[in-house]
Amino acid sequence: MAEKNYKTAVAGIGALLGIAGIALQFYLTYSNRQLPAGETVIRFFSYFTILTNALVVLYFLAVSAGGTTGQGRFASRPEVGTAVTVYILVVGVVYQTVLRGLVPLNEWGRVADNIIHGLVPLYMLCYWLCFVSSQPVRLQTLPYWLLYPAAYLAYTLVHGPIANFYPYPFVDVGALGYWQVLVNSSLVLLVILLFSVLLSAVANWRHRKQRLPA
Repeated sequence: MAEKNYKTAVAGIGALLGIAGIALQFYLTYSNRQLPAGETVIRFFSYFTILTNALVVLYFLAVSAGGTTGQGRFASRPEVGTAVTVYILVVGVVYQTVLRGLVPLNEWGRVADNIIHGLVPLYMLCYWLCFVSSQPVRLQTLPYWLLYPAAYLAYTLVHGPIANFYPYPFVDVGALGYWQVLVNSSLVLLVILLFSVLLSAVANWRHRKQRLPA
């Protein structure tokens, strides 16, 4: 019971951290908007970073609710926790290696930036290592993990020409053309798949190891 309460508390803190990061970033974006309010909100939630941080928040809230709810039982599956960890880790890695420094930030902008691109991914990874990574992951589910980023890419390619807005330079069809954007996006999907395989392998190895006789 104590371990369950501890897990719930850790998940609750993770949810609050994610909410704080998203809320601060939204406030900064909205208060400095140069577009109509509706378009500002749409563009804000057109970033994979924001959507994935929101996904982390929803995951932690579901875990906090416990296994008595449908959402809690779904979140308790190791495949779900591992997939969410993969998504947010890729957010952090891609930002730190490709996107960091492209947009000038003020003091509070750096705070929000560090939360959603740094603290949340690290917190999610630590949570996964402590509470999820010793449970077996079914490898046949890995292709389904690509549906979320693939759906995001499809939305971006449809919404981009309509709004003349692409959230990231490597998916800017206007500047790069569709072929280069598809190549860039395929590389990101490959990174997601590699992270998925890596974390699943770690989880299955830890599960097998703990079942071996001492």
